Amino acid sequence: MDLFSIVKFLHVAAAMAWVGGGLTLFALVVFAERTRDEAEMMRLLGAVGSMGARWFLPASALTLVFGLVMTFLGNLWTELWIILGLAGLFASFLLGHFVLRVKAMEAGRLMGEGNLPAAAAVGRGILGIAKFDYVLLFTVVADMVLRPQWHHVATLGVFAIALAAAAWWFLGSGLRTADAQPACAAGPV
Repeated sequence: MDLFSIVKFLHVAAAMAWVGGGLTLFALVVFAERTRDEAEMMRLLGAVGSMGARWFLPASALTLVFGLVMTFLGNLWTELWIILGLAGLFASFLLGHFVLRVKAMEAGRLMGEGNLPAAAAVGRGILGIAKFDYVLLFTVVADMVLRPQWHHVATLGVFAIALAAAAWWFLGSGLRTADAQPACAAGPV
């Protein structure tokens, strides 16, 4: 066993903790949303938020660090799949930090004010964005496993179609839900 194999194992283990743990909590939120239990959905979204700094941020940071060490050890800096993986990770980080975190703070504020319907509307918008983020993360996982090169047009095309479809379906839905939120908040008191 060599150092590269050990770091590769640590990279995969950290990615499992990050993506797998997040997917499990995310599924619980989706199930609560489908039963129209707004209070449970918001409680679970709060749990996801509290796990962010304690679990998901360290796991994602370890995934990145071990991935960078592997890239250094294997001198893989010019490989397309490495570049795409880093771009996907960066996009997911930006989406999480600048969009999901801000919307979660807004939902928390609304919950603190006792406005469950408005908070739930923001929560549904968060779910749409999070669904896109998970398609993005699974595309990164597929990229890491399949290791496409420039001449793998079909694989790259599937990645592009999956991301475009997810953006249209989930982000469009998230934006429509967010746009509808003021009407929900203006409902009966």
